[in-house]
Order: sequence, then structure tokens, then C-alpha cells
Amino acid sequence: MSLMTETKRQMFADSQLPADIRFQQPISPHALNPRAVCLTGATGFLGGYLLHELLTSTDAEAYCLVRASDRSGAMDRLVSHLSGYGLWDEANRRRIHAIPVQDLADRQFGMPDDEYTELARSVDAIYHSAGTLNMAFPYNRSKRTNVTGTEEAIRLAAAEKTKAMHFLSSLVVFFTDAHQHDEVLTENDDPAYDDTLRGGYAKSKWVADRLVAAAGKQGMPATIHRPVRTMGTRATGAMNDLEDILPLMLKACVLLRACPVLDVRVTMVPVDVVSRAIVHLASRDSSWGKSYHYFHPNPLPWNDLMGLIRNLGYQLDPMPYDDWRRLIKRVAANAMLPHDLKAFLAHAFLATVAPHFLFYKRPPMTATNLEEGLRGTGIAYPDIDAGLIRSYFDYWRHVGFVPGPGETG
Repeated sequence: MSLMTETKRQMFADSQLPADIRFQQPISPHALNPRAVCLTGATGFLGGYLLHELLTSTDAEAYCLVRASDRSGAMDRLVSHLSGYGLWDEANRRRIHAIPVQDLADRQFGMPDDEYTELARSVDAIYHSAGTLNMAFPYNRSKRTNVTGTEEAIRLAAAEKTKAMHFLSSLVVFFTDAHQHDEVLTENDDPAYDDTLRGGYAKSKWVADRLVAAAGKQGMPATIHRPVRTMGTRATGAMNDLEDILPLMLKACVLLRACPVLDVRVTMVPVDVVSRAIVHLASRDSSWGKSYHYFHPNPLPWNDLMGLIRNLGYQLDPMPYDDWRRLIKRVAANAMLPHDLKAFLAHAFLATVAPHFLFYKRPPMTATNLEEGLRGTGIAYPDIDAGLIRSYFDYWRHVGFVPGPGETG
């Protein structure tokens, strides 16, 4: 049996809801206006903003599952993480329950029975944001956190009382040839499996997505949120996922003073807009059973993006994409370069050999559910314009990810 066939077989088996998970308890009467929520992934990028939004726009207490050895260490991680984005407010400490866990994939998150039962009885809704985001991992390496961790979150949703689940999936689950002949992709379409689904991350998110959908059919109030390319806020530009293909390619362009000419359009959605939308939609029972897609309605043509970066003072000579990749490979092989620069360019070359998630040709997509759910709220994406791109580059320069104009060699 081929490796592809074996992985596919395993994926389909993993996407089946375990027989011991059944939603036999009544739905919590506070599911829409929870007194307490359980949040995973609070020390991640979007998870941190979700925690901030929950503390800002709701009255709920937040039980945050954090990888740490004890409660003090778990709280310290949360405070440090939110402070790094300018989101920490000491007044919110009393509403946060930092719960140390070793591995979300452990049964009951590795918690003693009495503590797990207390958690299951206390919370009315679950925001499951935790996940391993590494495009290089094979499926079996991504599975433990992204699939088994999701299964454990669903198990918690069924324990003691039925809780609402708000799951952070990804639009990458649609990046296959399975939908290439569709006239349009809507949020009501299920992501069909196809062997062209690339990478362990995408495969694990597809399985987890299908697990949550299966639980929804069994009675769990579920919403599935599928963002793509979540970036920093317009105000600060701060983000921690600088391993995404887009920041990697832009950094390589800046360092090489050259950019590929591409016929693609680039979407990016600020993290604060996504977090506000998710928390708002969680308060509507009409959201249960629906999926929501987060992509910019007016994506920016790649070559226009290059123009905005040139306006910041960077030299970017245009060239065909294949020539640009060869340039990366050639420069990365230069023995005179500093080791860290060589390592980055080699990494950038590997990342851009098959930039599946940036260039994948897919049918037109709609976000009708999202548009209807946010109508009248004032929650909307900012334009992808010079101000937004400047905020990202200002932050990237601040953290040393890219040099300033004129500092490249």
C-alpha cells in the first residue's frame, strides 16, 4: 500500500467521531451568553486576540488551557503573551482561570478527574483555537495536536452538559482539485477530500474540520470558522506567524531587491477583525451549524502589492517567477553570506518551490454567511492599502524580520 493511500485511509478513519462521544445532555442554557468559556490556544496569535475580545466584549470568565507545569506558570505565559501585543489589562486577571496542561491530545487534557469534571460543569462554550501550524510537518506529526486535540475538545463539549463549540479551522481545507470545476464555493459547501490536498497541516485541519461537522450532526451546537492569512492589526501590524508563505516571500524580495511578476491576488485579514467577528457570531443561535469564511472581499493584485512596497523605499526589480526562484537558490549557495542569511534564503527557497497556498487556483468564493452575520455591526476589513502595508513593514523592521530601505545588500 502506498504512503499516500495509507495516509488517506488514516485520515478518513480519524475523521469519524468516536462512538463514545454522544451529546445526550441538554444544551447549556447559557450557551449563547456564557458565564464561562473554555479557550484553547490562548498563547497563539489569533487565540490571544480571542481572549482579549472575550474579556472586552463579554462578561464571561475564561478558562484557558495553557502548556505549563503549574497554574502560576500558565498565568505568567498568558500575561506575557497578551502584554506583547499590548492587550493585557490587570483588571481582567480575576476573570481568567489559567489551567496548566502538558498536552491537549491527552485524554481529558491530562487533567485529574475532579478538575476535569469541574471544568466541564463550569463552562458553557468552547473556543478551540489551538493547533500546530507548520507546513513542513507530515500528517502524522500534525495529527496529535490538530486532530486528537480537537477530538478532546469535542469530548469536553459533551461532558456534563452540551456546550457550544466555536472551532478555528482554515480555508486550506478547500485548496484541492476536488472543487476546481465548481462555479462558486460557498460557506455551505463541505470541503471534499482529494489527493491534491498538500501538507500535513492542511490534511490535519481537514480531518479536524470534518470531526467538528460530524459532532454538529450529532447534536453539538457548532460553528466552524475558516480564516486564511490572518495578519496583524492595522494599528500595530504585530503578528507572530512570520513563517507564513507571504511574509517569507516578501522578506526574500526585500533582501534580493527583486520580486517575481505574478498574476495572483493576495488576501490578508487583520486578526482583531477576525476575533471580533468570531465572538459576535458566537452569540447568535442562528450561527449554529454554519461555517464562516474569512478572506478579504477586495484582494490586492500581487504586482500592486509590489508597488506599495517600492513606495516604502525598497528596490524591487521585477522578473519571471522561475528566474526569481533560481536567484534565491543561487544567492543562498553563496559561501560569503553570513550563516543566518544563508539559512533564511535556503528556507525561503524551499517554501517557494511549491507555494501552494498562495497561488492555488480555485473557484470564486463567497462569504454570504459572514456578511449576513456581521451586517449592522460595523465589523469590517480595512482596505489593503499603503497604510496597512506600512504598518506591517514597520513592525517587521522593529522586530528585525526585514531591514529598512537602503539597508539591503
